[in-house]
Amino acid sequence: IINSLKNLGKSYPNQELVRKILRCLPKSWTPKVTAIEEAKDLSTLPLEQLLGSLMTHETTMKNHENVEVKKKKSIALKATKEDSEKSSKKEEPTCYECKKPGHFKNECPNIKKKEKFIKEHSKKKKAMVATWDDSDLSSSEESGSDEEVVNFALMAMEEDTSEDESENEVNFTFDELQNAYEKLYVEFENVCLKNKSLKKNAISILYVNEIDILNVSSKLSNDFMEENEKLKIEIDTLKKSFFIFSNSSAKLDNLLGLQRCVFDKADPGYEEMKNVKHFKNFFVKRN
Repeated sequence: IINSLKNLGKSYPNQELVRKILRCLPKSWTPKVTAIEEAKDLSTLPLEQLLGSLMTHETTMKNHENVEVKKKKSIALKATKEDSEKSSKKEEPTCYECKKPGHFKNECPNIKKKEKFIKEHSKKKKAMVATWDDSDLSSSEESGSDEEVVNFALMAMEEDTSEDESENEVNFTFDELQNAYEKLYVEFENVCLKNKSLKKNAISILYVNEIDILNVSSKLSNDFMEENEKLKIEIDTLKKSFFIFSNSSAKLDNLLGLQRCVFDKADPGYEEMKNVKHFKNFFVKRN
């Protein structure tokens, strides 16, 4: 994980790596984590010293577990022998693993298959850890050594979790696990194909939407251009009509200026007599 992050440009300091390793440990390691936090200063604790302490604690725990398992097996064998000697009836033993008669649980072929699978898996992990340890000794850069040691710790924790899971899930056979894995792989392929088809549909929908938007915008632009042309034509007609109206009003004013009064009955070229008194003898006295 840390190598992948570093390839992407993300690097962690020593203090942050120490705290992350302590946080990702399982619950069974809680006493050890508490002891390290109380006894050591995490800000100055070297990563190699922390991983060495964790590896030592891991080997000690495995030794104790092996001793306890051997004791339990010996006690179980003694108990079965005593029960078989005390019981007078001869009954066929029943396996508590596969629920089939004819053998005990420690002789069950399902458990042997599981143990064989777990051993092969653990051998592969140990081989990978050994190669990483050799590369750690041969590397000269401090950052490279830190990454390899962190990978070592992560592999050790994966081994612990796989062993715990194998102890808890003893009810499944190897064939059942293989079938479940194949089903999950088929489902994974189906999901990938569905995801690809959904992506293609989304891209096609985006293209269709863009085409629709372009069509609508082009149609609107054409409508605006047509309306603009119509308005231009209307403006030209209004200008012409206004010009005609203005010319006609000027002509009308000119004609009105050339007209004569109704009472003016003189011919053209007639000059009025000067100092002529009209209606001089209008009133006549009676004799």
